[in-house]
Amino acid sequence: MGTTWFNESKYAWLGLGSLWIIGFISALTRFIMAYFQVQISEDLGISRGFISMAWSTNLLIAALCAPLGGWLVDRYGPKKIMLASAIMSTVGTGTVVFGHDSMLFFIGYGVISGFVGIGSTTTYMLMFKWFQHHRAKATALLASASSVGLAISTPIFVSSSWLTWKDAFLASFILGIIVTLPVIWFGIKAAASPNKANSPDAELQPVTKETQPEAESPPIKRAALYVPIFIVVSLALFTCGFNMGTVEMNLVAIHQLANVSPSMIALSMSVLGVLEITGSLLFGYFLDRLNKLMMMSILYGIRVLGFAFLFLHVGWSPLLFAIAFGITYLSAIPGGLLIINEFAKGKGQHTGFLLLFHQGGGILGALIGGLSFDYFHNYQVLIGVDVAICLLMTLSYFFVYTSRKRRPLVQVASSSV
Repeated sequence: MGTTWFNESKYAWLGLGSLWIIGFISALTRFIMAYFQVQISEDLGISRGFISMAWSTNLLIAALCAPLGGWLVDRYGPKKIMLASAIMSTVGTGTVVFGHDSMLFFIGYGVISGFVGIGSTTTYMLMFKWFQHHRAKATALLASASSVGLAISTPIFVSSSWLTWKDAFLASFILGIIVTLPVIWFGIKAAASPNKANSPDAELQPVTKETQPEAESPPIKRAALYVPIFIVVSLALFTCGFNMGTVEMNLVAIHQLANVSPSMIALSMSVLGVLEITGSLLFGYFLDRLNKLMMMSILYGIRVLGFAFLFLHVGWSPLLFAIAFGITYLSAIPGGLLIINEFAKGKGQHTGFLLLFHQGGGILGALIGGLSFDYFHNYQVLIGVDVAICLLMTLSYFFVYTSRKRRPLVQVASSSV
């Protein structure tokens, strides 16, 4: 047996560290598209609509690739798919860096980089495979990599006016070659454990009678429970994607339309970034200890309050929304996948289809934001939809939670008759 750290194999923590580095680097492209839209538009002579089209195409291809990637993970293992995804990312950024052309920008970022989606399931599947006692916390730590990367890259590029979007893409390209690919090839392999069950390099095997817990429910009963839970989690991830599409594409515009001062916008965005990391660790801690269905109901309930504050546009709305949404920002996806993992036992195909719902929600949220503003000249309809669907998911998770609590009592009563 290998050495354990905090009741988990040391190889699991080493693998988590490797994946965190990869996630940290990948945050750079997220920063580029959020910060340099005006400069990209001017340098390439393209409209912001063209840039949005590239962004939407990237998300669409990534969404369609998620189920395919899940199937490939089940067939070939996560490491090979991670390498393929990283290679596509490097080729995509390289096409943008050396293309110097609007069409090559679209092909590189919008099309080629979209195929990175084949690897979207791998990190979650590895987390569920490696960790037994700290799955939620490990997943939360991994999710924080993107936020930390965004928090570090933003002041570097903002304070250095001579750095451009081309420099950012070049940095992403170089880091992909000299860091990401070697970390996947050597870091994950170096973390391999003599105990295959705990090895980050181990294949994700289906559950057998030998590995199935003794208290496992009969297959028929598990299937009856699985279908409604899968539907609820799918809709919840769609809702989460819709929320993120609303925030990432429209939040600053919403504040500006409400005449929020630049200083308050800056403060709220900083609070949002800090709470992303804090919230992911907080929810990760409780997801490992409390009922996951109840925790997800609480999470979406907090989002209802956040979007309600945003809808009202009171004086402290930006800050109150940043607190409420930030604390839930990174936990909805891992929380939903952890719930499904308890029933699907780590199947990549399930994870891929669930991430497809999330990406679809993100695309729709961004598009509805623009359309609703063009028609109503405000974002109230968009925010109202966010409130409504978050409320629906709060009640849905709570209903499934209460249904599962009542089920054992019904079974005991029927068996005594």
